[in-house]
Parts: sequence; C-alpha cells; structure tokens
Amino acid sequence: MYILRTRIEGTITQQLYRSFYPILSYAENKRSVAGLIIVFNSGGGDAVASQLMFEMVRKIRKKKPVYSFVQGICASGAYWISAGSSKIYSLETSIIGSIGVISMIPYIKPLLDRIGVEMRTYKVGKYKDMLSYYREPSQEESDHYMKVLNDVYAKFRDSVMSERKISSEKMDEIAQGQIFSSSMAMENHLIDGVGTMDAMMDDMYKDMGRKYRVKDIVPRKPWLMRFLGT
Repeated sequence: MYILRTRIEGTITQQLYRSFYPILSYAENKRSVAGLIIVFNSGGGDAVASQLMFEMVRKIRKKKPVYSFVQGICASGAYWISAGSSKIYSLETSIIGSIGVISMIPYIKPLLDRIGVEMRTYKVGKYKDMLSYYREPSQEESDHYMKVLNDVYAKFRDSVMSERKISSEKMDEIAQGQIFSSSMAMENHLIDGVGTMDAMMDDMYKDMGRKYRVKDIVPRKPWLMRFLGT
C-alpha cells in the first residue's frame, strides 16, 4: 500500500475538475491507496468546480486519510476544496483564506459612446440581459444578482463552518474575503498545523499507525498538448 500525492495549482476551472476526477476517483476506490495528500498553490476560481472537488475530497476522507498541504496560496475555491480533507497543514510563508464570492463584469458603454457605437438588444424576459456589458443594471437587477451570489457564498461558508467545526459567530468574523498568514489561519482554526511537508507526513504516519511510501501523480494532459509535446 502507498499514499497518493497530487498537486492542485493555478486557477480552479471545470476543466481542472475534469482532469482531477480520475485521480480522485482512483484515490477513493483503489484499495492499495492508503491515503491521499493534496498540495495546494491556487488562489481559487470557479465555484461549481470548487464545490464538486470539495465533495469528492470529503467523500474520500470518509474512507481513508486525506491531508492538504499549502505550498504558496490556498484561497477562495482552493480553500473550499481543502476544507474537505482530514487535516490541513501550511508552510509558514503561505497564504490561506479568502472565504467569499466575487463576480466582476466589464462595463464598456462609456467606451462605445466615445467611439459612436450603439448596442441594440432584443430580448424575451426582463432579466435576460441583466449582466450586459453595454448598460448599467437596474437596482432590481443588482439586488437579484446579489441574492444569487449570497446563495453561493452561503454554501461555501457553511461547508467550511461544518468541516472545520467553527462557530457561526466566528465564521461571520473570518469569512469576509480576507486572507490570512499561516499563524493567523491557525489561530482561526482554518488549518491544523504550520510546518514543512516532512512535519505533516510525520503527523499523517502517526494517525495511520505506520509509514507508507508516497507515490506522486499528476493529471494527464489534454491530447492536443500531448500531441504537440507541450
């Protein structure tokens, strides 16, 4: 038996979720895999992909130990994923947190006005173009969109609160989108330890009752990248 180790780096996207799905499924179902380590260096990304990966990590954790290690940054959606693991460790210089939701939409009407371009929109359903780049949203549209974002935020917040066993009052304090140093994250119960990968491995072996060899695995590149040799 062995411990499987993989790395989640860069922006969390649905393509990244699809590339990691075989690895996470293998870690869950392969009897020879005694545990899983996920090394993070990601500032987050897509909420849907983050939740899907969080649910998979939590499912694996119910069968075998899953340890997350922050090597750089583990923020927003990346932290959501890590919250599903058994324990989270971080290097002293890493950044953790950013529990929140953000949506940024370009607004280019002033530019179009300057160059003399007018956008005409034909729609059925009054909200159909509420995220248009070409006009400002009404207050009603802004309120509606904020309700959508608040629902996504509530799922993220509640996932962390439940998995990390943090009180609702404490979550109100630390889930405002701010980032934390490793020591600050430790104080706020967002991680379980600060130290090196070796320190985390010692703790993992102790929890498992013995040492195992570690096997690294990375997602398979898309066929086009393999074809081009990149």
